[in-house]
Amino acid sequence: MPKGGFNPRARWNISVPGNLDLEPGILNEPVEVLACFKSCRITPKVFIWNNKEYHVEAVTYSWQERLGCALISYFSVLCADQVYQISFNNSTFRWQIDKLIS
Repeated sequence: MPKGGFNPRARWNISVPGNLDLEPGILNEPVEVLACFKSCRITPKVFIWNNKEYHVEAVTYSWQERLGCALISYFSVLCADQVYQISFNNSTFRWQIDKLIS
């Protein structure tokens, strides 16, 4: 890496556009989500991906990041022994499935 250059692998949770094949399980596909918005918190309950319904048993972790003007809320969710990462963009009101975690 050049001195003072950008290291795209410096953070584990940021993917580099155009290089999505570097990490297996990256999806970045739109999904439909049924979520509860209560007391300034978002809690995903169900999401539909590839015409299949996934019931969220638990939110195992959540965090937020700013991308320009947008605030992205990320959720690691447990659905039937599989963990997924989904996200909500508050600028576009778009939900997407980011990746399969396990």
